[in-house]
Amino acid sequence: MGDAVDDQIQQMDGSYLDQQQDQRPVKRVKLEDLRPERKAVDPSSESREGRAVAAFSTPEFSSSPTSPHCPQPTHASKRARYPLPPPPPQQPSQQLPVEFGVVDQPTLHNFALVSPFRDCVGNFGNARHRRFPRPLDGKINGYIKLNWVADNPPLRRESLVAESIVSQSPQGTESTITAAEDDSPHSSMVPFRQASVSSTVTMAMSPELDANFDFSSYLYGSGVSCGFEVLGAAPTSPPVRSDSSCETTSMGAPRKVPQLFGLEAKMDLTDRKLFTFYIRNWCPGRSVLAETNLWLKDFAQMHKSDGVLAAIQSLAGIYIYDYKPLDSVRKRVNDRFSEAEARLSRLMNDPSTSRNEAQANELITIAVLLSMQDIVLTERRLRKPYDPRWLAGFKQGEVFLQATDQGSRFWNPTNAQLSSLRISQSVIVGRAMILAQPMMRLPPSETFDPEYETSRFGWLLYGTERDMYQIHGGCGFSKKLLHIFSQITYCAARLQQDPKSMVVPTTTQYLHAELVQMRQWSSESKDWEAAKAGPSVTEWARSVPADHVISSSADMTDVTAEAWRLTAIIYLQCRVWRLPRTHSAVLSSLSDLARCIQIMPTSGYHFTAQAPLFPVFLLGMLSTDAGLRNVSKTWFDEVVSTPVRSSVPPLYEALQRIWEWIDLVVPPPPPTDALLEPIGLRCPWWEQVVHEVDKREAEVLCLT
Repeated sequence: MGDAVDDQIQQMDGSYLDQQQDQRPVKRVKLEDLRPERKAVDPSSESREGRAVAAFSTPEFSSSPTSPHCPQPTHASKRARYPLPPPPPQQPSQQLPVEFGVVDQPTLHNFALVSPFRDCVGNFGNARHRRFPRPLDGKINGYIKLNWVADNPPLRRESLVAESIVSQSPQGTESTITAAEDDSPHSSMVPFRQASVSSTVTMAMSPELDANFDFSSYLYGSGVSCGFEVLGAAPTSPPVRSDSSCETTSMGAPRKVPQLFGLEAKMDLTDRKLFTFYIRNWCPGRSVLAETNLWLKDFAQMHKSDGVLAAIQSLAGIYIYDYKPLDSVRKRVNDRFSEAEARLSRLMNDPSTSRNEAQANELITIAVLLSMQDIVLTERRLRKPYDPRWLAGFKQGEVFLQATDQGSRFWNPTNAQLSSLRISQSVIVGRAMILAQPMMRLPPSETFDPEYETSRFGWLLYGTERDMYQIHGGCGFSKKLLHIFSQITYCAARLQQDPKSMVVPTTTQYLHAELVQMRQWSSESKDWEAAKAGPSVTEWARSVPADHVISSSADMTDVTAEAWRLTAIIYLQCRVWRLPRTHSAVLSSLSDLARCIQIMPTSGYHFTAQAPLFPVFLLGMLSTDAGLRNVSKTWFDEVVSTPVRSSVPPLYEALQRIWEWIDLVVPPPPPTDALLEPIGLRCPWWEQVVHEVDKREAEVLCLT
């Protein structure tokens, strides 16, 4: 599959996208000064599509976890299509802190959106050192999947054939070197799903690297080895003039097709290898669900968009630079990041983006890819009081998802016919925004808008009941469960606003019943009918031996989704019902969650970014029992031992700091099942924990 994508890649001459940036002076404006007065509107005269657009007519941008508002794209003029130098990178220390209710805008009459990644242009790779050493066995089988041969193995090559093609097209010259059969056992490629592979390797030789350094990957069990060489400079060899083939034309030899014939995207050798790494090494580490692996199935298919392709290539280069900090890789990552950010800025300030579905899809995809870079580049994250870039990027995605809401065109939401791309964008954006809420403060009661919050994330609910409960590879559980997480946070904020509310207890009882009875399914594990009729996955997890470890993608999918279901129950019990950590109902849910986590692998083919990071964190934070807490600690210790970049280490460090104070600052009350009624009168201890985390931690916790 990876080869099929790779064969459709065209060579690129390295020309830059338009990098012109609008550098008008910034003016800080209070949101209260910009928010228009509400007017009564006849609901019968207002279309669903009109309501979706009207929800974003106010130019707002706040750091509230439940109600982020972003300004609408402006009617800026078209920019020239020629390269301009990017603006000088702005250090975070030079920026003003983003306060609640304040938004940075160039002018009052022209609400131009500013890309949250603008200050990152050109500053990747300042610390030029190898971040991770080579594993002893040469294999990295965690969040990325690759084999890495030894630096200096004995090597015997029977032949090395070099062919240099000078194209008649303006794209220039591409040189490729094909290594014939290699009998050395040190350079044989061992896929993660099969025991034997082909020994034919394709690689690009670089004078900056040892010829034996090879990144190799296999997509979904392919038995063909596809070598991947981190390259610095292109190889040099005596050129062979293409017009030499004209001498044989008179003898009837067929002429060669143009170099770029049949290819869709233009890439040079370096860009092509970065894209190959993304397809074959990075995407397989995202999800065990091949059908809904959105990074491969949806985002990679958008490589004909220059902005999306540049974002993909810069993301891949970050991981390669961790192991081979070459200046050529660093420069290419910065170049491609600059192009992606420039394209994002243009789309954000193009007035047609909010009305053009294709442009909105491109903007959302670029924002997601650049936000992912900010998540994994933990050393470059913004500290408080600044909002994290990754959260701001996903907020922009939420704004444009709502502005181009396709489901609003259907009278019955179950009839909404959404593309795979739009479903994936909804899942990945909703996942980031919704799962950031549990460890963030609730919005102040005086600014909380229940009417707006009830319709928020509504684009997750389009489709039939069967569609709602399908496990998606973008988050590891169903869209319905993801939406319930947002409803739980809404109920907590509503209860804070009105402690005597009778609506919240009734609503949460319904949500709890829904969670207890919920069954989720996947086409790669069990179908919807079998999932509904069968017992819960928790019962199966209790029945397996104590030392059992999951060894199939189907079981990993089911148990991961079950861990998220149990996490939602615990989140509801603790934040809304305000049950103490020592309550029998909470302890029972924590015990089942620990069992699900205990049988999951922490490396290997079945371990991917689909693993339940937040459930493991929640188990460690809430457990008062040393055994349950140790389950979380063991999982984190094993995951961070893999030499690969991820968001896990900083979250684990934050959890270890929480362990130092949580039992002293927020001690659990004596075990008892007698609680005050109504629930609004109980101690909001979850908010106390969030307050302490917000006060003690240097940055917003990333739980994805």
